[in-house]
Amino acid sequence: MVEAIWAGLAALMSPESLIFMVIGVCYGIVIGILPGLGGIVAMALLLPFTWGMDFAPAMGLLLGAHIATIWGSSVTSILFRVPGSAKSVALIFDGFPMTQRGEASRALGASAAAALLGGVIGAVFLAISIPITRPVMMALGPAEFLMLALWGLTVLATFSDGSVLKGLAAAGLGLLTAFIGMDLVTATPRFTFDSVYLMDGVSFPVAMIGLFAIAEMMKLFATGGSLVERRVVEQKSSVWEGVRDAFRHWGLVFRSSLLGVWIGVLPGIGASVGGIAAYAQALRTSKHPETFGKGNVEGVIAPDATVGANEGGGLLPTLALGIPGGEGMAIVLIAFIGLGVVPGPKMLTDHMDLIFTLVWVIVLASIITSIIGLIISPYLARIPSLNNNIIIPLVLSVCVIGAYAARGQMSDVVVAGVFGAIGYLMDKYHYSRATFVIGMVLAVMIERNLHLSVSLYGEWFILQRPVAAIMLILIVVTTAWPFYRNWKRDKELRKITLAETGRTS
Repeated sequence: MVEAIWAGLAALMSPESLIFMVIGVCYGIVIGILPGLGGIVAMALLLPFTWGMDFAPAMGLLLGAHIATIWGSSVTSILFRVPGSAKSVALIFDGFPMTQRGEASRALGASAAAALLGGVIGAVFLAISIPITRPVMMALGPAEFLMLALWGLTVLATFSDGSVLKGLAAAGLGLLTAFIGMDLVTATPRFTFDSVYLMDGVSFPVAMIGLFAIAEMMKLFATGGSLVERRVVEQKSSVWEGVRDAFRHWGLVFRSSLLGVWIGVLPGIGASVGGIAAYAQALRTSKHPETFGKGNVEGVIAPDATVGANEGGGLLPTLALGIPGGEGMAIVLIAFIGLGVVPGPKMLTDHMDLIFTLVWVIVLASIITSIIGLIISPYLARIPSLNNNIIIPLVLSVCVIGAYAARGQMSDVVVAGVFGAIGYLMDKYHYSRATFVIGMVLAVMIERNLHLSVSLYGEWFILQRPVAAIMLILIVVTTAWPFYRNWKRDKELRKITLAETGRTS
């Protein structure tokens, strides 16, 4: 194994490999910043260029671009509340409020440092966890995945802004929106109103661009305010303060990275679920959960550390089983075929040097991305302080381009506008847009695993899967607890009121 580690590093340290990795990283940052694109688009566009290349430079170009999009897609989420991709959605919850307080540099620095630490931890665990995680991964079934998705949805709805009922209503609306289109299994049209366009469903990037970015510009125009508070724009927030935050919360970074590795190992779940799950666990373990959603730097660190580590975890089933750990890893499998590499158990014994080449790509690409990110963050952080007459047309132009680029349809631009109006109304009446997004993200996971559970175990599958049954009880308890707590508090208040009334009389 030691020989394989050094062989993988030697292959990657050639001038050709390093040049292609730097090119991939710079390209990935740019693609990540453009809303609606992200790592999958970046890799798909680069894929034809890898054919005929050696393994190390090809993976340096491809994986380097994919890893760079992690931080690139975080930039617009933090600065403009525009999710660069699905995996950066969780960053809008606290990253944008930090920008509004004039702490954009700090948020970008924390994001870059957390992504770097997560990427390194993910690569290390990829190297040591191959023989350990496979039996655990195979033990979980669709019923357990279904309960995990439902539990995450209800927990985040419970902690959302406004009342618990509004949070659950927003989550349900997100689920219903994601169910528009053809059923995954039966191919039955749902909520399409005989529209051919809606047969493909609502594009997630398009909905997010409207729900957050366009809605925010509508709010900015209607209120006549500014994107950031002018009186705090000049405060002493710096990129290095964000870097120190990441190291100061080393326990959160480590937990989030382990979560990212685990979610990456589970085939077909993906980084978007990982980012939201990381935000949820950071909320539950924080000493100040009441500050989440208002600019808590922990809400920036946790999702980026998880998404950074997710790439290492996602490579495990891709290499060991030939099963992609996410959409990006599916592109990596296609690249393997073009390069003549066959993933599977044989690769773990005969081609360990190639595996460690990938490990080193993750480490070095994460370092290069963070260095570039830390250099350009102070300049990017100035953008939100521009005049509204510049900001609104600039952001709306990016939104229109991003909405159109998602699928190349003008109808998507109209849909983005509709979701902009929905997002504006939800914000006005205190319905959590974040919970709506989580509902959309988890809908596919919920639906797919529900179909599989019913097919494998019947309608009463929950009784045949003890772990899933325990998780269902946990869901009921965590959902009912806020209602019980509020009922108990109201009861105590009534007792106090009656006692005071009695003393007065």
